[in-house]
Amino acid sequence: MAVISKLNTLVDLAREKSSDRRRTLLREVTDLFFEETPERDSAVSDRFDDVLSALAEQTAVDAREELSQRFSGTPLAPRGLVLKLAQDAIEVAGPMLSQSSVLSEDDLLSIAEKSGQDHLKAMSKRDAVSERLSDTIVRRGDDETVATLISNDGAQLSRETYETVSERAENSEVLQGPLVKRKDTPNDILADMMLTVRNHLRDHIMERFDSVDPAIIDQAMAVSKARLAARLQQDKAVEEAQKFVRSMAMRKKLDGALLARLLREGDSVKCHVVFAEMTGVDYIAAKRALEQDSIDPLALICKSAGFDKALFVTLAVLRHKNSDDAFRDARELGQLYDKVTADDAARAMRFWRMRRDMAA
Repeated sequence: MAVISKLNTLVDLAREKSSDRRRTLLREVTDLFFEETPERDSAVSDRFDDVLSALAEQTAVDAREELSQRFSGTPLAPRGLVLKLAQDAIEVAGPMLSQSSVLSEDDLLSIAEKSGQDHLKAMSKRDAVSERLSDTIVRRGDDETVATLISNDGAQLSRETYETVSERAENSEVLQGPLVKRKDTPNDILADMMLTVRNHLRDHIMERFDSVDPAIIDQAMAVSKARLAARLQQDKAVEEAQKFVRSMAMRKKLDGALLARLLREGDSVKCHVVFAEMTGVDYIAAKRALEQDSIDPLALICKSAGFDKALFVTLAVLRHKNSDDAFRDARELGQLYDKVTADDAARAMRFWRMRRDMAA
């Protein structure tokens, strides 16, 4: 019990209320712990826990931050102290949340349910993040936090989490890069992303697909198409639009003027169906290209379909007609279109048309 005696002597020396003395005492008790580290759940460990927790409450944030950094890497750190520090200000909690093995999955889940983004982000950096914790972080985290999680190869992600993140990534470039570059992102999720991401990320996906068995790619495309189609919930409207397209085709009025008019009038379902018919992509690809912020998919599809530059610029402007940026320099859009090569367009369209033909 020599350690207990030393510990009690140190505590007796701290009767005064000087903050400097308490900070010094905290360091001395911490040094004693590491000099003669007690066994977990022993009486000595419990006594250290009581003393360190009490002293930590009475010291400034920077002293608690130092304490957290020292204890975050030891598996024998007193559990009560670890839990207290892990729920402190982020300067204090960060090292514990990102490193401490003393925190159980249930501990982390409990903290995640009531913490802010900084605490969630710290948990996202752990060497290993369980599926359950990842699910919670994705549910409660903002895009920056979720991007931190997705970028961590040690994070385990459930199928449901992948689908949730991919849906959020449709409108978040912050999430697109980490999701595309993650090594174990499912192929069908990547197939979804091809309809959304900018060209450099699309190239990354296609390079990955180049090394995958074509049969697996076929399956991924089919799964992607089925899942996205299920989300549309516009079957009746799409069916009516398809009848309209057939009628326009018979009257030889399926052209750029019709497409621009539908887009200008806000008849989105018919517009998407007409665009799909004119370009040879499926409805989902057409919808994404005309609705999302990134201009790249629209440029690739239009180039592959042989649309002239004027029609592309018209579509690019009209699709966001209510936006402050809707009428940005037409010359800039035209220059962008000129930079899209036929080879780039053909390569992307190979996958989009594969999706269209799945289960046709």
